[in-house]
Amino acid sequence: RRVGREMIRGSKGFVAVNDFVDGRRSFLCYAPLGSSGWSLGVIFPETELLAEVWALTHKLLAMGLAGLILLSVMVVFLARSIARPLRTLAETTSALGHGDFTVQVPEAGSREIAKLAQSFNQLGCQLTEYIEKRDFIRDTFGRYVTAEVVKRLMESADGLALGGENRELTIIMSDLRGFTALTNDMEPERVITFLNRYLSKMIEILMEHRAVIDEIIGDGILAFFGAPEPMEDHPLKAVSCALQMQLAMSEINALNEIDGFGHLEMGIAVNSGNVVVGNIGSERRAKYGVVGALVNFTGRMESYTVGGQVLVSPSTCARLTGLIEVGDRFQVHMKGVPEPVTLYEVQGLGEPHNIRLPAKSGTLTALPRRLAVNLYHIKDKVVSGHTENAWITDLSLSSAIIACKGSVLEWQDVRLHLKDDQGKEEQGEIFAKVVSVKAGADGGTEAMVRFTSVSPGIYQIIRRTVGQHELNLNRQL
Repeated sequence: RRVGREMIRGSKGFVAVNDFVDGRRSFLCYAPLGSSGWSLGVIFPETELLAEVWALTHKLLAMGLAGLILLSVMVVFLARSIARPLRTLAETTSALGHGDFTVQVPEAGSREIAKLAQSFNQLGCQLTEYIEKRDFIRDTFGRYVTAEVVKRLMESADGLALGGENRELTIIMSDLRGFTALTNDMEPERVITFLNRYLSKMIEILMEHRAVIDEIIGDGILAFFGAPEPMEDHPLKAVSCALQMQLAMSEINALNEIDGFGHLEMGIAVNSGNVVVGNIGSERRAKYGVVGALVNFTGRMESYTVGGQVLVSPSTCARLTGLIEVGDRFQVHMKGVPEPVTLYEVQGLGEPHNIRLPAKSGTLTALPRRLAVNLYHIKDKVVSGHTENAWITDLSLSSAIIACKGSVLEWQDVRLHLKDDQGKEEQGEIFAKVVSVKAGADGGTEAMVRFTSVSPGIYQIIRRTVGQHELNLNRQL
């Protein structure tokens, strides 16, 4: 009715209506017809008017849906192409984190992924070079200090800080007897071969027992047990190590005899107590070592040892009661120590270690004809010019009884030269330590000496003399 009135008034318009016939939603467009007074209205069913729009909409929806599916497929494909190398990269990174720097990832995929993989592989190569250099430095450094000290220096934030701490440790000090005299006439190359054979074996044993080697001074070794990592059984470790070192000397001497080197003997002292241990030195030069009176005391103990002997202090002996087998014990007077000190000779360790030194080689036997020798006194490692006529009355491969007109002191070092039938000194010499002294016949002195170093030629003479004497005794029996 409203639209009809508008048409009668000659208006024009476009409105939505229901079809008068079938009631479908339609659109009515009306306008006057000139001056005739009539108006014309045209009905357009919505479905017909918008048919192409709906067709276009459906087409666009179909195209959009197809595009979305295609895009999803492409996204999944691209995601997988990116995720797969990234997953491989993540797994390889995990292997890299566990220390495997040889892993490589394929340099495939998109340009960015390939570039990332290439950078990762370059990082692995650089880390491999770094680790090789670090291991080389550590291994090289480890030849000069113990592995535990290297680890402390490289991994601890305060590893290089100067300073120390009081710690109860056990110190071991060893020294060859008469090494300088044995090598006086050697070529430098042979001296190094001679010394390195000994040191290589000793260092191997020390490292096996977790010792920290403080110093190697010529043929002398200073090491300690119980630092930088705590070690509850450090006295036991030290004594076990000392016994193993002495047992290894027979192997070293067997090789020395083949190569024409002299017979070596070593003395070892073991001492336990409190010392200062830490980084000692300056910012430009430092070492990890020990200082204190205990070190000096151990050095003085070592000066009383003879070849093949392991001496322990009272403090070490007390800590190993029931574990070590003690042989001789004796009192000595040390410089700077007011009271006599008892030293204990260790023969072995019982269960479960079962380490024992062999019995002292050779029993002293009286010679049918005494051997004439020249005896030189040694004080503070200096041979005096004073010479005494003396004679060897009893002899073994490792010791002798000397009769002389003058006097010698207990624990004194001496040098002996055998004389031939014309009274001339034989080529070579014997270094020995006086272990006991008593009054001899005719107001002289009778001293028992323990050989500390014997020249190769003289050692062969002693072997022949002892062997011939034993052969004669067997024939008489």
